[in-house]
Parts: sequence; C-alpha cells; structure tokens
Amino acid sequence: MIKRLIVLILIFMGLYYIYDHDFYGSQQFVRDIRRDVYLPSSNVYRKSNITNDFVKMTSDFVPDNKQELLDIYYTVVNSGWDNFTFYCNYDECIEDVNRMSTDIILLSNLNSFVSPYNQYDTISTYTTPLFNSKVRIVVTRAYDDYTINQINKKVNELYDSLNLKDHDAREQIKIVHDYIIKNSKYDTLKIDDIYDDTYRSSIAYGPLIEGYAVCSGYADAMAIFLDKIGVPNHKVASRTHVWNLVYLDNKWHHLDLTWDDPYSPDGRDLMNHYFFLIDYQTLKQWNTGEHGFDHKIYKNAL
Repeated sequence: MIKRLIVLILIFMGLYYIYDHDFYGSQQFVRDIRRDVYLPSSNVYRKSNITNDFVKMTSDFVPDNKQELLDIYYTVVNSGWDNFTFYCNYDECIEDVNRMSTDIILLSNLNSFVSPYNQYDTISTYTTPLFNSKVRIVVTRAYDDYTINQINKKVNELYDSLNLKDHDAREQIKIVHDYIIKNSKYDTLKIDDIYDDTYRSSIAYGPLIEGYAVCSGYADAMAIFLDKIGVPNHKVASRTHVWNLVYLDNKWHHLDLTWDDPYSPDGRDLMNHYFFLIDYQTLKQWNTGEHGFDHKIYKNAL
C-alpha cells in the first residue's frame, strides 16, 4: 500500500513538472511563446491615429511589467478581438493581472481610446492556477453586428442628406452637433432609474435611431461621425460623465453635446454651443462639477 502511494506521488510530481516546466513554466517556453501567440486579425474599426501616454498598441504579448499588461488589454479591445490568450513573464504578473482585471475604473478608460464599435460591455480575465503564466481575456462588445449595421446605415444617409462633403471639418462637426441635438432628447427616464432600458440611450443607437441619449450615447454618436469624416478624436471620462475630444487645427478641443443639449423640466428643446470645440481653460471655467478628469490619463485634454 505504501509503495503504491509512493508511486502515485512520483507520477503526480512528474506530470506536474512536465506541465509546469516543459510547457508553461520554463523560461524557454516563455521566450518561444513570444512568436507563437496566436494573433487574430484586427477588425476595420481599430483606431491608429491617437497618440497618448496612457496606453499604446503592442506586439509584445509576454509582459514584463504593469504598463505592458495594460497595453495588452488595450490592444485586445482596440483591435476588436473577442478573446485572446497571452503569457506572463515576471514573478508578480498574475497578481497584477488579478488586480488590474478587477479595477473597473482603470479598465473603463480603455473605451475612451477605441472606436465605439470596439468598446467592451464586459471584459473577463481567466488565469490557470496550474499553468501560472497563462492569461485569457474574453470581451463582450457594447455593439452587436445588427446595431452597427443600423447605425452605419443612418450615418451614411445623414452624411449625404446633410451634404457634409461640401464643408470643411469644423463646419461638418457643427452640422452633426446641431443635428444630433435637434433630433434627440436627454433620456430622463434614466434620471430616476439608471437601469431603465426603454431606450438604448447609452450607445449611439439611442440618439441616432430612437432620439434619446445620455452622455455616453451623445459621445458615441459624435465619435462615429468624427471617424467617418476622418477627424482624430477620442473621449474623455470623469466618474460621472463622458464627452468628446477632437483634434482640429493642430490642437485638441473639448466637445460636449450633453451640455449643449440641456435638460428642460418643461420639455422644451434647447440647444447651446457653449461646449462646442472649446479649450481646457474654457471648460474649466464652466465649473460644472462633471468635467473633472484624470490628468495622467487624458493628457491631450489639458
């Protein structure tokens, strides 16, 4: 009985060594996997014209530090990959992965630097205890194919009917800004119940198809048009708000359709241009209480 137990222990130890060292634990494997990681094709909505210090696209999927980990998450989201597996390469990597994957505020900022169509709704991370270098990311998108097709159809129709090609970039942005505000209202149902799903107002489908939006819906709709007309842009997010940042005339400008389409208790349609392509100092002077953002993440917004 004791001999049999010893044999079983030796077999288990041998199998563990094979899996943990020969396949997933050895440094040789980690070095080899740099070239063996499977890279899916990026979709057509991958952004490539945004420069920022927060994250960047990467081709190194065996991270050596926290920043490289974050760059991998960004590359997965920005490329439109539904799932992706990579391998750690430093002692605290799995611990850093576990902390990063549960930091909702940190990861939510990734959506600011990608196309709305590649934004994640949920992002899940799985690690394998036995093979402690392996990490798998699974992404559920905020926009499905049907929604994208409907929005793109509407955007293309408006591009023609609003004669956008006949105007310069600034005027195009103003025309779209005014159209969205005139043809949508703030979704007041969400004021009382943030889980109300009468309208899909938190994405571009709300303002462009249903005529209702909250701040993220306004910002997504504007971002899709900005991408359509070829103007570099990304979003800025505070803890309670999100709006657009636009690169025009060699400068970054703030653009906030939500605050230019103010909520009126009596139901009147209002439109302002107070937050139309303004600089940071002007935005700051408004002192709205909703435009405080992380300066380390959104350096372009300063």
